[in-house]
Parts: sequence; structure tokens; C-alpha cells
Amino acid sequence: MTVRIGTRGSKLALWQAHKVKRILEGVGLSTELIQYKTTGDIRTDTALHNLGERGIFTKILDEALINGEIEIAVHSSKDVPSKVPEGLDLIAFMKREDPRDVLVAIDEAVDLDNLNSTLVIGTSSLRRQSLLMHYSPHCKVKVIRGNVDTRILKLKDGAYDALILAYAGVKRMGYLDLVRRKLNVNTFTPAVGQGSIGIMGSIEGTGLNQVREALNHKETELAISAERAFLRKLEGGCHTPIFALATVMGESLSLQGGLGSIDGSVIMRESIEGHTSQAKALGNRLAESLLSKGATEILNG
Repeated sequence: MTVRIGTRGSKLALWQAHKVKRILEGVGLSTELIQYKTTGDIRTDTALHNLGERGIFTKILDEALINGEIEIAVHSSKDVPSKVPEGLDLIAFMKREDPRDVLVAIDEAVDLDNLNSTLVIGTSSLRRQSLLMHYSPHCKVKVIRGNVDTRILKLKDGAYDALILAYAGVKRMGYLDLVRRKLNVNTFTPAVGQGSIGIMGSIEGTGLNQVREALNHKETELAISAERAFLRKLEGGCHTPIFALATVMGESLSLQGGLGSIDGSVIMRESIEGHTSQAKALGNRLAESLLSKGATEILNG
């Protein structure tokens, strides 16, 4: 059996897909990469939250899985919607890279804490926009789209003073020299699944057990399962700033999560701890707690 691996064609997506390919070939599996162009890749002139649909980076790959064109699809876990098509599921989560957001700038002196400097910060994420406007209201948020290389070029051209990006993508694309600060997870809490590569497959797909065994990292799976349950209970998508991060220590799981208004005027956050066997239940309970305290008003905002 040849494992056909579906991927987007961006440089970062291909980096991830080739990593998967190498691991699978290392355990004796034959592989083939098949590239797809998604709505998110085509519509780079529009803010993500204005594209009007969920799964803008995953939908075409989901269809390829359902049609039997590929056996697995490789995604950044944070791009996968909380609800996936019937018959499909995330069958593996690769070991998580540092999940933090980072401040990226050409000028080494750029600092979010400098209240005397009105920095123009580029981001395409409503979550980052909300957190920036709440914790660094002296900064100006400006939408930026495109892959990591494109964004760095715009930064070098002077259109932005700094960018906020995921550390994982910056590291994988070789731009760590531009990182000015890793942002604190207690304020700039990451997106659900940030830092991990997720593998989507058919629930009834034959021969996928070996794929899962080769790729899945149990602690990462437990952490992101809690985060995704939290997101699913809130029914959040790209139109609401939602954040969550779970950490696993032995058999203990700690989850912090919350949401904010788009303008950053309101941020709600809480945390919960429990046994790893209750990962999804902890995510649900944390979301229910926030909903009971008024989160619905933000979600309907």
C-alpha cells in the first residue's frame, strides 16, 4: 500500500508534509505527496474572518479524503475546524513544538512594553488582534495575509514595525533570528492546537494504524483533545477570538482557555485541572463555566 499524503502547496505546509513522509518511509511505508490549493491559499487579499466559511485551509483536502484520492491529509492542527466532516477524524497529533506566539521584527529595539512607541503590528488572526488591543492598546493592528515568507518580506519593506506569528512556523521557516520575544501564554494564550501537526484520515481507512503509531504523540493528543473539546463546546470558528492551551504532566492535565471581543475590550479566561483520562470532559467543563458567566454575549457579539 502506498500512503498518499495530501497537503497544501505553501512552503510551510510542504515542510510539514515532507516531515510526515520521512517518518512514514522510515517505518517501511511507501508514500506519495499530492498537493492541493485551498480557498485560504487563493484568497490572500481578504482577511480570514471575512471569507465567510469554515475550513478554508482544509475543505478541499477533506473532499479528497472522502473521494479516496488520498489516505491522509497533513494540517497545522490550529487550522482544523472544531467540527470535521462525517467519516473523517484527526487520527494523529505529532509532538507539539513550542506553542507560543512570538513578536517578530527587523529592529532589535522593537518592544511591546514601550508605551511611548505606537507600533504597527501585522496579524491575520482575530485572536491576536483581540489580545493585542487588550494588553497593548498603544499598538496599531494592521491586517496581513500570505505565507510566512510573504509576511516577512512585507515586514522588511517597512509596511509593519513587527508581526505576531506562531513560534512553530517561524522556526520551521528559518526566521528565529527575527524573534524579539516569545509572548507569555498567560496573556497571549495560543490558538487551539497551535504548534502541532495534525493528521486527518478516514475513520474506516484501511492500514492507518501503522500511520498513527508512527506519528502520534500521546501527550500532545491529550492536550489538543481538551483544547478542541473546549472550542467545540463554544462552537467557535474564525469569527470569534478564542484561545486555549493544555499542558500534560504525568497523568495530570491543566487547561487554560478563554475568549475575547474583537475590539479587545473584554477578555474572559479561566483554567481547570484534572486527570488526563478526562481530557475532553475538562474542555467541555471549562467552556460551560465561561458560558455560564456570559461568554454567549461575546460569541453572539
